[in-house]
Amino acid sequence: MAEIEDLKIIAFLCWKWGYGSADFAGTIRAQYPVTYRTVLVPCTGRIGTDLIMRTFGRGADGIMVIGWYPSECDFEKGNILAYRQVEYIKEILKTVGLDSRRIRIQWCSAAEGQKYQQEAIEFDKIIRKLGPSPLRSKKGEGGTTPIKGKAKA
Repeated sequence: MAEIEDLKIIAFLCWKWGYGSADFAGTIRAQYPVTYRTVLVPCTGRIGTDLIMRTFGRGADGIMVIGWYPSECDFEKGNILAYRQVEYIKEILKTVGLDSRRIRIQWCSAAEGQKYQQEAIEFDKIIRKLGPSPLRSKKGEGGTTPIKGKAKA
């Protein structure tokens, strides 16, 4: 079982605005938890159920999606799609016995480095209270859902 210090939070960031807020947080030297691993995506609306569930299956303890505010998305409705997707995934998590607080979506602009920092710290606290994901098998390893090779019938 993973230790609290080994927790992994994967943050999927909109390449423009979500990443901009994380970058600005770094520019102002705002510190956020070391549990975070960032993944840039062209648009948060491109994050599908399969990607999120594979990320949990590979050992993520929490997932945060960070995009631009609704109605401001460069792709018109990407962040609205992301919001709906996250809400859908919360229901899936409940169905399979995982706490739905393990996934979260937030809106940040590129000028909101401190907000990014605060959201990261708050989410880290929630994940620390929940502890390691039950899908994690051993310290340092991914979860119980291997993704190597092709599925066999």
